[in-house]
Amino acid sequence: MRTEGGAGTVFAIALAAALLVWPAVWNGYPLVFADTGTYLSQAIEHYAGWDRPVFYSFFMLPLHLTLTTWPVIAVQALLLAHVLHLTRRMLLPRAPAWWLVPMAAGLTVATSLPWFVAQLMPDVFTGALVLVLCLLALGTEALSHRETVWLALLATFMIAAHQSHVLLAPALLLALRVIQPSVALRAIAPLVLAILALVSVNLAAFGRASPSPFGNVFLLARVIYDGPGADVLHRDCPAAGWRLCAFADRLPETWDDFLWRQDGPVVQAGGAKVVSQEADAIILAALRAEPEQELAAFLRNAGRQLAMFATGDGLHPWPETVTPRIERDFPGFEARAYAASRQSSGELLVPPWLRALHAATALAGVAGCLAMLPAACRRQHPVGGFAVAALVALVVNAGVAGGLSGPHDRYQSRIMWLPPLIAVLGAVALRPVAAPAFGR
Repeated sequence: MRTEGGAGTVFAIALAAALLVWPAVWNGYPLVFADTGTYLSQAIEHYAGWDRPVFYSFFMLPLHLTLTTWPVIAVQALLLAHVLHLTRRMLLPRAPAWWLVPMAAGLTVATSLPWFVAQLMPDVFTGALVLVLCLLALGTEALSHRETVWLALLATFMIAAHQSHVLLAPALLLALRVIQPSVALRAIAPLVLAILALVSVNLAAFGRASPSPFGNVFLLARVIYDGPGADVLHRDCPAAGWRLCAFADRLPETWDDFLWRQDGPVVQAGGAKVVSQEADAIILAALRAEPEQELAAFLRNAGRQLAMFATGDGLHPWPETVTPRIERDFPGFEARAYAASRQSSGELLVPPWLRALHAATALAGVAGCLAMLPAACRRQHPVGGFAVAALVALVVNAGVAGGLSGPHDRYQSRIMWLPPLIAVLGAVALRPVAAPAFGR
C-alpha cells in the first residue's frame, strides 16, 4: 500500500478543484437545471419529493445554509479532484501528486466534466461513482484503511443521491466481478447501504418500502410514448377506469410534457402519486400485449442515447422551477447574483467548437479504452478493469436513462469524460518505458 500526503498533495487537489469550476465563474453563478429547485427546497422546506431522493438535498443544506450556493460546487470540485487523485495514484503509482493538475486542466477543456461539477445537480457523481467502485473493487493494496472507509461512505451517498445510480451500481459490480472474482465486500456494501437508506426514507415519507416508490411513473411515460402503452389506453379505456383514460386521445407530443406540464396528463390526473397507483397495471398490460415492440423501442432509445452526448443540454433559464426557490429561500444578494448570471439571461451557450472538441475527445477515449484492453488483460493491470467499467457504464447509463426514461444529451454527457481519462492514464501506465520515468 502506498499513500501520499503533505502540503503538495493538498495544494494539487485544491488547484485541480479550482480548475473544475470555471463554467460557474464564467457564468457568474453555479449552473442550474430544472430539478435544481427541487433539490434545494426539499431540505429547506422539510419535504420529500416524489421524483428525487432527498440525499443530495441534505448534502447541499449545510454547505449553502440558505445563504449562497457557491460552497456546494466548491465541495463537489474537491470531491472529484480527490477521486481523480486516488485514481491517478492507483494506475500510475510512481507519478507524483502534481500530475493531477495537468490531468484536471485537460479534463476542464476537452471534456464535459466541469459543466457538471459546476452544476447544482447530483449528475456530477455518475462518472465519479464508476471510479470509486473501481477503486474499492480493484484497489486492495492501493488504499489505506481510512481511504477505504471514506470511499465506501462516498459511494453510498452517490448511489443514494440519484435514482439511476441504483441500477448503474450493480451492473458495474457484476462487470468488475468478472474481472476480479474476489470483489471485496467493501465494494458491495455501499450498494446495500444506499438501498437500505432509500427504502427507509421512502417508507417513512410515503409508506412505500421501495428505493424508488414512484419510479413506475417514468416507466409508464416511456411505455406510452413507445407505443404499446398508448395502444392499451385506446383498447381498454374507458372500461378500465384509469384516470389517464381521459387523456387517451389527447396525449401531449413528448413524454416530458406528459410528465411535467401543468396542463399535462400526470398533473391533471391528480399528480404522480395518484397516477403511480394505476401505472403498474398499464405497464404490465402493454408488456403482455406487445413485448417485442417494447423491447425494440427500448433498444432503439438506448442506442439513440449512446449517440447523444452534446455538452450544454439544459443550460437555458429555468424561471418556473428554479427562480422561485432562489428568490424565496435565499437572501437578496444571492437572488440578484443568480438573476444576473449568463444562464438566467439566456446567454450561457457552450461554443460549437467546444462541443465538437468534447465529442471528438469522448469518441477518441472510447477507441482508446477498447484498444488498450488486450494489453491490459495480458499484463493483468488494473487499468483494464477501469476501462471495462467505463465502457459498461456508458452502455448501462444509456439503457437506464435513454431506454427507461427518454434520450437527452445531458444524460450521456455526464459520463462521457470517463473514457478519455482512462485512455490517457492507460496509455501512460502500459507503455514499457513509463515506470522508470515517473517522479524523476
